[in-house]
Amino acid sequence: MNLRFLRTVVELAQSPSLNAAAKKLNLSHSAVSLQIKALEDELQFSILDRSKRPPILTGQGLALVEHARRMEDVVSDIQALADTKRFFGRVSVGAAPSTIQQLLAPTLAQLSVEHADLEIELISALSHDLINMVLDGSIHVALVTDPGTSYPNLATFPVCTEPFQLWVSDLEQSDDYHTILRTRPFIWFTRSTALSRRAEAYLHRNRINVLSKMDVNSFEGVEALVRHNLGISILPKRALAAPPRGIRAIDLEGEELNREIVLASRKNSPRKELVQRIHEVLLSLIEAPSQGVDGGGETGAPSV
Repeated sequence: MNLRFLRTVVELAQSPSLNAAAKKLNLSHSAVSLQIKALEDELQFSILDRSKRPPILTGQGLALVEHARRMEDVVSDIQALADTKRFFGRVSVGAAPSTIQQLLAPTLAQLSVEHADLEIELISALSHDLINMVLDGSIHVALVTDPGTSYPNLATFPVCTEPFQLWVSDLEQSDDYHTILRTRPFIWFTRSTALSRRAEAYLHRNRINVLSKMDVNSFEGVEALVRHNLGISILPKRALAAPPRGIRAIDLEGEELNREIVLASRKNSPRKELVQRIHEVLLSLIEAPSQGVDGGGETGAPSV
């Protein structure tokens, strides 16, 4: 099976017409048609529904696209083993939503400038789900909350530490830490996550019973509710983020409670040089505000 023909099928799925796909591939319309027909003859099913104007992919054609994309990824990974200095092909990067704006977006922007042939696919999900995707090979690397659990095939590279804080509205009149926690409605960030379980364990250890009222699946949602004085919350102070508008952040009393952000990949990742470069850029972002600190940083050995 010709891999170039499969690439043509993938491009068809991303283009509004055969002509557009042909232009993107630097081929003639007839060459694209011949490649599709050759694949149809080999596979013995229709890839295009030619009764439509313009022709569209059939159900089997759409399924072929997904398989073709995976084959492209495998080929790129194999080629990356031979060329460790140049990054190219498609790389799948996962990120917990709260890490995208300040950390991952500028990192990927720098990588795109350094490596024009690199095609980056971003997947946003909760940390636990992203770690499973890394382990099953669905994505190459992910920026997540440290799982705190050992996975034999997972390598984690420390990025930064984010201290938890109590968030209250600027409209909150009381300054009494314990009174606020015990009397104001508490807003959880997706209570089933490891992040919220740690906050809950902190409250339990300090014998603080909160008035659980809402469960919200994004930091931004929690922030908006707290800002409008609909409740309080405990969340990490996100690295490089400006203080939340309309919110007063209060340091937690007693024990230190932090969220560790790590870059996670499989130990045997065929893109380990790319993972290392992503880690280097992330560290340079974290260290940049500190005068006199070498932006290159030391990646260190992966902790598992």
